[in-house]
Amino acid sequence: MDAGLAERLRDGTRAHHRATERAGIMPALLGGRLSVWRFAALQRNLHEIYGALEPALERHAGHAAIAAIHQPVLERCGHLAADLIDLHGPAWRDELPVVPATLDYVERIRRLEHDEPEALVAHAYVRYLGDLAGGQVLKGIVARSFNLDAGKGTGFYDFGAPDQVARLARDFRAGLALVPQHGASIDRLVAEACWAFDQHVLLFCGLETV
Repeated sequence: MDAGLAERLRDGTRAHHRATERAGIMPALLGGRLSVWRFAALQRNLHEIYGALEPALERHAGHAAIAAIHQPVLERCGHLAADLIDLHGPAWRDELPVVPATLDYVERIRRLEHDEPEALVAHAYVRYLGDLAGGQVLKGIVARSFNLDAGKGTGFYDFGAPDQVARLARDFRAGLALVPQHGASIDRLVAEACWAFDQHVLLFCGLETV
């Protein structure tokens, strides 16, 4: 039996995924050594990415591929904006940098929305399943590193109690199984997810020098 889309995405992106965990600012973040300013800069760049991805998913919610995985409860843009006020202040949009890799990422999403909306599934996979998995580890690291009060600055990582987080991840994977597909389209989604992970490497490296 052919592997399902979730399995193909997991296996096909494994090396790229691992590379993101070692790239740029990530070792410092995972080790609790990143400055709060640089962490806020990371979140500001993620806000740009979600600010492109989530409206694109919403606009194409009727597309068969998008409908299978679209879960508005996963949306992070508003949570990031609230966290950035806690972490940096109300002028975060003007005072925190957006690096070139992020601008390229946003342009990629906008092009896909216009020309190839089904490929947005790959970007939803990379971001949301990452938020529901490794993001839950980062939530504790961030809170401890910056001595944040409960819930302050970490709303981005908050999807509810652990059983709720697990259910959301299961639902997303179940949705992937419903994405209309054939061999070529699966390969295309895997390639797009690999691109997304590689672009995160460039983002994390770019944040080292801002």
